[in-house]
Amino acid sequence: MHSEGAKALESTALYGSISSRDEDALALSYFVPVPPAGHFNIRISYFIVHHPGGLQKTVKIRNIKSLSKDELAAWLIGHGQPAFRRAQIYDWLYRKWVTAFDDMRNIPTSLHNELATRFSAFSIIPIDRQTAQDGATKFLLKLSDANTIETVILHAADRYTVCISTQVGCPVQCAFCASGRHGLVRNLEPGEIVDQVIFACRHLGVRISNVVVMGMGEPLLNLHNTIAALDALCDPERMAMSARRITISTSGIPDGIRALADHGVPWNLALSLHAVTDKKRAAIIPAVWCSPLSTVLKACEYYKQTTGRVVTLEYTLIPGKNDYPEDCRGLASIATTLHAKVNVIPLSATGAHFRVPSQKQIRDFVHELQRQGAPVTIRESKGASIEAACGQLRSRDKPAGGDSEATATSGTESL
Repeated sequence: MHSEGAKALESTALYGSISSRDEDALALSYFVPVPPAGHFNIRISYFIVHHPGGLQKTVKIRNIKSLSKDELAAWLIGHGQPAFRRAQIYDWLYRKWVTAFDDMRNIPTSLHNELATRFSAFSIIPIDRQTAQDGATKFLLKLSDANTIETVILHAADRYTVCISTQVGCPVQCAFCASGRHGLVRNLEPGEIVDQVIFACRHLGVRISNVVVMGMGEPLLNLHNTIAALDALCDPERMAMSARRITISTSGIPDGIRALADHGVPWNLALSLHAVTDKKRAAIIPAVWCSPLSTVLKACEYYKQTTGRVVTLEYTLIPGKNDYPEDCRGLASIATTLHAKVNVIPLSATGAHFRVPSQKQIRDFVHELQRQGAPVTIRESKGASIEAACGQLRSRDKPAGGDSEATATSGTESL
């Protein structure tokens, strides 16, 4: 290839993908540095077709982790491969966390090449990161089409938890959340969701023990891809995680909650409640996505009965908005009726749109909930010093113009 063509490809390699297959196609690999120093050894393959008329437009190819088990098995059989190849590939992808097909040492070179012409082995590149004093680390990750998402790794005494995104942006646009500030760009593919967990494992050098689907996006508005990704994480042949170590947070999509229940996997469900009346909830969650509370709670009851899992009610405490005595009584009533637990989330300070609760306000609200018989925890703030609430780092990476807001902070539960 001419040097000009190589330069043109290099300028797009981090953002483009692969063109249609052609006898003159050429595969190139790049090792991408991770700020602030060092290399993550992520090998991303890109293909171009060189015709007499010049360099052709690049197009996206599919992440191999986005294929179902049956799809991958059928592809391998169609290419004359024995059935055991699928298990070998899964071992490299999900247990050894490789990011390039030619790192799969017990796979024939001919299959390496064939896989690389059809699929990518990894789909995300870290372009920024921040680490807080408490150990929480937030990554801004670039996808193959140059869109960005956020992933946060949280460290507790006995476990690592990764908080993952399911969409680029978010259509729901809750009043206090930075993720939806720029609206929805697109859904993530199953492989892009899974790759966030693989990325966290590679970064830490250890297996992640817990996953919370509480990053950017509304997972139940990307239900098919979210379920496919979580199935891969729980599949004994792939990541083999326990379903009880995965929590899905939703703003309250009744049909999605019921569909998730009918899928039959006992993942933990967390409802972003935030208010106990339809009127107050509509002031936080835009009306187009704010279903009647009675409908949402019936769906949660269905989820509990179908899966046997206790639902968590996430309640972001906003002084002067949802912290009145009648709010507390309503929340306790919902929790005891649903046999749910309440997770009170202190609002983090990033602007003046909402007031941040004082420690006394938090303690008083929690004490009253406990007095009324509601099981309650307080979310321990993680990463406040690095803007770890979902969407904040991505918003900073966007062009100036958006107003900063108070947001709910990423974190873990504690008594």
